[in-house]
Amino acid sequence: MLPRMKGDYAMAEIKCTVTNCYYNKRLGCTAPTITVDGRNADESRSTKCDTFIEQKPGMRSSVNEPKDNTPISCMAVKCVYNDDERCEATDIVINGKNAKEPEETSCSTFRT
Repeated sequence: MLPRMKGDYAMAEIKCTVTNCYYNKRLGCTAPTITVDGRNADESRSTKCDTFIEQKPGMRSSVNEPKDNTPISCMAVKCVYNDDERCEATDIVINGKNAKEPEETSCSTFRT
């Protein structure tokens, strides 16, 4: 594997079931970056998607298609996919049906 420069990220296929998120488009993500928090997490339900913004009536993301190259920062230091605060998973699933705030979301990909 080639060494990465600081700021380089692996790109994961993102599935987001948080359909009321501003960035959700057809179960994909239109955010420019994703940050998963859970510094003290021992299980997935102790993580959260800090990028989550609840979509209010009239709000729409200006990005029409989910991105396939979204950098994912990961603060869940106990996760096996965390490499220097970058997510190295090939697929990531964010859950949080009817979330109102980031704490009601989670990264289901989290593993210890």
